[in-house]
Amino acid sequence: MTRSRLIIAALLVCSVFSLARADVPVASELTAGVQAYQEQRWTEAMGHFLQVLSQDPANKEAHTYMDLLAQELDSQRRRVSHDDRLAILASATQVLDTNRMNSAPVQQALRDTNAVEADRERQQRHAQCTMAQTEAQLGHLSAANDLVLQVITQTPNDGEAQRLLSDLQSQIRQALDTRKDLPVPERQALEGFYAYGQADFASAAAAWDQAHTVLNQTLSPAEAAHQAALLHFDSYEKIAQVHLEEARQAQKARDLFNEGRAAYDQEDFNKSLENFRQVALINPDYAQLGNYLVQSEVAVERQRTKDLTDEKRQQATDAFTRGVASLEKGKYADAQAAFQIVLAIDPSHPQAREYMQQIDTQKNSQVDPVAAQQHYEAGVIAYVGGDSDEAVREWHIAHRLDPDNPKISEAVHKVERELVFSKELP
Repeated sequence: MTRSRLIIAALLVCSVFSLARADVPVASELTAGVQAYQEQRWTEAMGHFLQVLSQDPANKEAHTYMDLLAQELDSQRRRVSHDDRLAILASATQVLDTNRMNSAPVQQALRDTNAVEADRERQQRHAQCTMAQTEAQLGHLSAANDLVLQVITQTPNDGEAQRLLSDLQSQIRQALDTRKDLPVPERQALEGFYAYGQADFASAAAAWDQAHTVLNQTLSPAEAAHQAALLHFDSYEKIAQVHLEEARQAQKARDLFNEGRAAYDQEDFNKSLENFRQVALINPDYAQLGNYLVQSEVAVERQRTKDLTDEKRQQATDAFTRGVASLEKGKYADAQAAFQIVLAIDPSHPQAREYMQQIDTQKNSQVDPVAAQQHYEAGVIAYVGGDSDEAVREWHIAHRLDPDNPKISEAVHKVERELVFSKELP
């Protein structure tokens, strides 16, 4: 869509709007247009900029935004066209395959369409960087950061966006150091963006939290939320919080692992096992965890069953395995009988006693998220310890108790794929 066609279409759509606002000052119209543009209310933004141009035909900022709108609307049009073409080609491929006809030409058309779309996405990323440069030149540094970070989120290795982000970091630092007239919320927003660009997520989150505090103290809740949206940091504040939580969890895992290893060296195996299990739930891939977890389990089990003969110990192990397998299949009577054998041999067996309690719960309720979480965690610990079969059994039970839990479903599918692959190896 050319710029002239865009303006004609916009005039048709927005003529009533423009006439109705003929008495509004240019500065107010321009501010409203920028806000509408940054909130992606394209038609409304066009109405404001057209009103500016009707009163001030040479207004450079309004012309700049009209050019940006033309690029955005053209990109949207091409994206819709691409989606429609893909749907048609996919349907054609299905028909040809169903009728056992040659679908090679359609497959080639699909590849060509995807290549065109990949090129369009590259052009869109470049256009977005151009928009960011324009916003920065107009002094809208928060909006510019938002546009560049969107590109980097989509394509982290985009060279143009990375260079532009570096330039924006310098501009933000300069604005913070030299501009004493910045309103506090805008200053805090820019402080946050600068820290975020440096991967200092703690400082970024703190600055943005301060911006929210100031806005909430001076404005109504609705207006505070609106002004925060205009500063463009809300989504990145959430990302920063995620990074902070990940860092906290990583530190917690390190502390637990170190404490567990110290307890293991002192032969306090119950404490070491508890610590290593907690680490497994935080980070199943923690280095050296599997070895320490298995050795702690063996040591605890050896201490607990030291008065049992090897024969009795094996009988209890076999009965427990049968019980878990029956529980996995929903055969509660068989599972209960097996766990009773385990407890008759080994009255202090913690898992058998726990499963006996869960069987009573499961008989009355097929959906039990609490019990499902317990089985999920038991599966994680088994998986970290290298017992994939046990992990599958536990996760199958968890899945049956909470079938809509995506975390459990993903765990089941992951370990089942691994088991299939391992059994295909010679």
